[in-house]
Amino acid sequence: MYKIVIFAFTVLFSFKLFAVEQGYSLDVSFAKFRQVEGQSHFQVLDCSNTALAWDDLPEVRAQNFTVTSYEHKVTIKELPEGHYCLRFFQDLNANGILDVSSSSIPKEPVGFSNNPNLMMGLPSPENSMFDFTSSKAIKVNVNYKKRR
Repeated sequence: MYKIVIFAFTVLFSFKLFAVEQGYSLDVSFAKFRQVEGQSHFQVLDCSNTALAWDDLPEVRAQNFTVTSYEHKVTIKELPEGHYCLRFFQDLNANGILDVSSSSIPKEPVGFSNNPNLMMGLPSPENSMFDFTSSKAIKVNVNYKKRR
């Protein structure tokens, strides 16, 4: 009987170990909205290979939210460990795509993880990559086209 109880506890403990969450939580705070309107679209991308262009990076998660305040928070649950980039845009004209000028400058507000400088245009994925090994919080600033 004693051996059966020990065996049962061992089996239950093993199942408990395998039942651990399949990832961690990423809390994303989008800050500095100037216009409280429209939808925002964001993607979490696998940036293990930063030599790839933005559109070639594998998408891990994508989500939309309605902009209802000057700051918005989103929690992404069960995200596995990895190297990620986050990019987003605020869709002010509700067409579902990021509008850009003929020289590829965004006409709508955009943001990227690590808040890289956008003076030279869109950042490389390498400048936006962050290591994700446990639950964490990041802040992404909303950037607007500079007027000349």
